[in-house]
Amino acid sequence: MFPTKGFAVSLPNEQSPQQRIPAPDESTIPVLEVDQTIAPRPEEEIADVLRTKPDVEDHSQHPE
Repeated sequence: MFPTKGFAVSLPNEQSPQQRIPAPDESTIPVLEVDQTIAPRPEEEIADVLRTKPDVEDHSQHPE
């Protein structure tokens, strides 16, 4: 029996997502993180990009 408490558990033949580097002519496909079971949706990536830009617009005025 292998110890699992306090240790990261992975199979010896399991590849880490960080080890995969696509070739220049390959399309980029979302790589699953170790704890994900489905790929991120495109709108999640867009939202992440939009969050990186600060919103400095004044939102205190409401149109009447």
